[in-house]
Amino acid sequence: MKRSFYFACAAAMSSTAIAADMLPLKKGIYVPVSVACREASNAEIVNYWGGKSAIGVAQATCTIKKLTRKGTAFTLYDECKDLQSGEIIEGGPTVLNISSPSNFRMNGTAYRYCGPKVQF
Repeated sequence: MKRSFYFACAAAMSSTAIAADMLPLKKGIYVPVSVACREASNAEIVNYWGGKSAIGVAQATCTIKKLTRKGTAFTLYDECKDLQSGEIIEGGPTVLNISSPSNFRMNGTAYRYCGPKVQF
């Protein structure tokens, strides 16, 4: 009986670790700080959906393949799949400087959180 309880606890803990977010960001939509959430174009919007997802864009889904951290700087290598063609695109290194769960800087642009879905 003790053995089955131990294995059940171990399985629960390992599935929790797998489901953990790789980046300390809120899940949802981000836009450049200079753009209003309701006025952002698809080209300006990026997203983060938690787990192993990387920073994605409107036309692709991205998965983190490798991640390192130094303080607030997260360097990631990702793989993206174009939603229309299905083509795989290797990415990285991409550096995110995460200042809070709702703000980060990437490729010289500062982004802020706009909520769990696109606003029109």
